[in-house]
Amino acid sequence: MHSRGFTLIEMMITITLFALLLVVGVPLTQSWTNSAYQRDAAGLLRQGISRAKSIALRNQGKVQDTAPAAVLCVSGQSLKLLGLTPGQTIDCTVTTQILWSTPLPTVAVLQVANVNLACIAFSNRGFAVSSGSCTTGTVQVTAGSESAVNVPLI
Repeated sequence: MHSRGFTLIEMMITITLFALLLVVGVPLTQSWTNSAYQRDAAGLLRQGISRAKSIALRNQGKVQDTAPAAVLCVSGQSLKLLGLTPGQTIDCTVTTQILWSTPLPTVAVLQVANVNLACIAFSNRGFAVSSGSCTTGTVQVTAGSESAVNVPLI
């Protein structure tokens, strides 16, 4: 007599191998996706810095000396670019007059010296200037347990 189907032992071995593949594969996949999110966030930050420098160099607000002419703000999980006029204070909570905006990946964290990034301001010469809570330091981008990626403000 020939029986059809699988024996209990064959099924148990198959299920055990499948579970082992899941146990090994899930952390690798999670690390891979976190790395992709981190690279995406670093690229968006670089793009935002380039756009902010460009707006600051155009200086449509006619800002003089070392006053900020453009500011790149981190608001929640998004980047916002604002142009400034002489004497205007930096307010990253505004929802109007945003020149450029983009969402950041939800797992991405932008920090300077272990403090969350608030903003980066640029003068009419395209240099990062310290103003209020804005930084002039290198920004570290992390996602999950990945090592930080440094994004300079050059």
